[in-house]
Amino acid sequence: MEPILEWHSPEHHFDKKNNDWYWILGVIVLGASVLAFYFDDFLFGIFIIIAGLTIGMLSYKDTKVVPVKMSARGLIFDKYLYPWMSYRSFWIEDEHTHGARILLHPVSSYLPLVIIPINEEVDLNDVRDVLLEFLEEEFLQESLVHKYFDKLLARW
Repeated sequence: MEPILEWHSPEHHFDKKNNDWYWILGVIVLGASVLAFYFDDFLFGIFIIIAGLTIGMLSYKDTKVVPVKMSARGLIFDKYLYPWMSYRSFWIEDEHTHGARILLHPVSSYLPLVIIPINEEVDLNDVRDVLLEFLEEEFLQESLVHKYFDKLLARW
């Protein structure tokens, strides 16, 4: 499978958290779990502790840079193939706070948009030309809830 276009991009946007963020997470987890134990909901209290530890560990881990390849079969992001026949349209969002990215609209209405980050060194017109060979271009945007949480987390 010969790639038409390829680049390297981070898996997702990563913001380094400061110590205050971890203290706030710890206080929230501790308070919520104490309340759960107080109301005799031990299972939920343990769940809150495990969830807080998981969030803390995942927020500390830096993002991995992965290869992105566009081929005749589909778009390959790291080890995952997104075949062209599973998507009806695309949009290149070039003015996002975390940089340019591709939004892929799946054929199934139950699946969410697939978002692929684009490296700054890649020409967006080249990406658009390759995508136009396989998909239609249609204006797409994320849900308002997702945009709100993006802005909220960017401030934290």
